[in-house]
Amino acid sequence: MENFSEKYLSRRRLTFVLIMTLIMTFPMLTKAQTNFPQPTSLKYVNDYVGVMDDATRGEIVAIGDELEKKTGAQATVVVINSLGGSDIESYANNLFRQWGIGQKNKNNGLMILLSVNDRKWRVEVGKGLEGAITDSYSSRVMDDVAKPLLKEEKYGEAIKAAYSTFAGDIGNERNVTLEQNDAIQASQQDSEGISWFGLIMCFIIFIIVIVVIIAVAGSGSNNRGYYGRDRYRRDHWDDDHFHHGGGFGGFGDGGSSGGDSGGFGGGSSGGGGSSGGW
Repeated sequence: MENFSEKYLSRRRLTFVLIMTLIMTFPMLTKAQTNFPQPTSLKYVNDYVGVMDDATRGEIVAIGDELEKKTGAQATVVVINSLGGSDIESYANNLFRQWGIGQKNKNNGLMILLSVNDRKWRVEVGKGLEGAITDSYSSRVMDDVAKPLLKEEKYGEAIKAAYSTFAGDIGNERNVTLEQNDAIQASQQDSEGISWFGLIMCFIIFIIVIVVIIAVAGSGSNNRGYYGRDRYRRDHWDDDHFHHGGGFGGFGDGGSSGGDSGGFGGGSSGGGGSSGGW
């Protein structure tokens, strides 16, 4: 009887140990099953969906390259179709760690992740940049700068605007000037200014055209009235003259017409950043 009890207890202990082992290893198994993409040759731009044109990619790469050379920070963009059922926080953090974004001893990396079909975004920030890019600030930038453009499916513009903003903040914290970033931001501001100027000029031209049309129409109406009265006087005179025996013929009528690691430094993230959707 005692042997049976001991065997029964041993089996229960073994079952308990197996269950606990499975529970503890399940997250690791799930992580292993996630197939992360390899970084592209552009390093700072990893667009696996094709939402950015060549010009936008080139501008982001230029900013990212200058940012890394002057501050050591590495900022990259990742655009995927779907998270494959994963939550975006886990996906972003695991991808960030696997790629090793940022320098190993400084953890000064930043990643903007977009999942187009899920309509979700995530900004993953390494601990070394959390002073320049806080969680609440990164959320505010994405909501105010990127989200309106994302809703209009202007993904390239949204990503570039957010990336440029974050790069500028990192540069300011390190007291460096990013000429590439300043030039792009100035170009965007000029473009917006030209757009408003164009709208104003179109409105002014429209008003001028309307005024001219009204003036011409009014002038034409007055002229027709004058010539009508003149003709009445001529016809009336002709009739009188004819009836009085004049030998003049009748006047003729006139007519008128008228669109591997990827070169990262082995950095990591503690889960700082923010996430949301559009």
